[in-house]
Amino acid sequence: MKYEYKKVFQHHRIGIEILHNLNLLQLTDSQIMFLKNKLWNHGVVVIKKQQITASELKDFAKNTFNDLTLGNRDKPIDPDIPVCLQSPGVSILGNSKGINKNIAGKVAWQWHQDKDHLPRTKNLDMNSLYVVMLYGVKIPPEDLDGKPHTTLFIDLIEAYNNLSEEKRQKLETDFMYHPSPLDSQIRKLHPVVSTHKVTGKKGLYLGSDTSIFKGLENNLEEAKKYWQELLQTILKITPVYVHVWQPGDILFWDNSQVMHTGIPYDNKKYQRIALRVGVVENNILSTPK
Repeated sequence: MKYEYKKVFQHHRIGIEILHNLNLLQLTDSQIMFLKNKLWNHGVVVIKKQQITASELKDFAKNTFNDLTLGNRDKPIDPDIPVCLQSPGVSILGNSKGINKNIAGKVAWQWHQDKDHLPRTKNLDMNSLYVVMLYGVKIPPEDLDGKPHTTLFIDLIEAYNNLSEEKRQKLETDFMYHPSPLDSQIRKLHPVVSTHKVTGKKGLYLGSDTSIFKGLENNLEEAKKYWQELLQTILKITPVYVHVWQPGDILFWDNSQVMHTGIPYDNKKYQRIALRVGVVENNILSTPK
């Protein structure tokens, strides 16, 4: 489905740049606390001009947030990819093997919240403080439309507040099943309106178009249509933040309060390499429900 929305390159809350001209690997404890505070309060933050390996990114994620790095599996080194780009628990997105090679991560070219292993991980709500770090190693100069390479985000706290009171009240009684991307038979039931575990602000939690509204479990086509119509409603009333990528950007986002979509590029002309780590904030397992 093609959605209508308004793009903004500066947003009043999400997408702020922090820790200017600092090396991610040399942050002090107070600077790390500053990073996390900004992330919980802004949803999306960026640190620019970094130069880091996959193993360094993984270690930073574990040391900053927790050892609970979802999807951490040992796998053999791929001889066709530089070793500095490989580490257990770190995904390589794009066409890392070169121009005209297959693209890893095309599934992200649609609106979604990263779920990964959340539906099948015990003691974790769907709106857990699940943070994704995405590091742009090599960035194509343009997307398919000839414009700079971007990732788009929508603020789901703002989206909730932009809805009519009647619509908010209706959604606060609704629930959705969120299937695991790895096994659609594994599902978690979660309220559509969630409360952020740090700020206490209410926002929507929509997952992706595979999420199923409770009551529509036996009509998946109608469930998908209902989800798409709700997303279109919030996109029409909530501006979409555009992050324009530069090599060396590390983007952090809190999946409990934003949705995003990648934008296609031409892998026959350009190479894109991005390193991705997903990690859960260290206090989340003990957070009261």
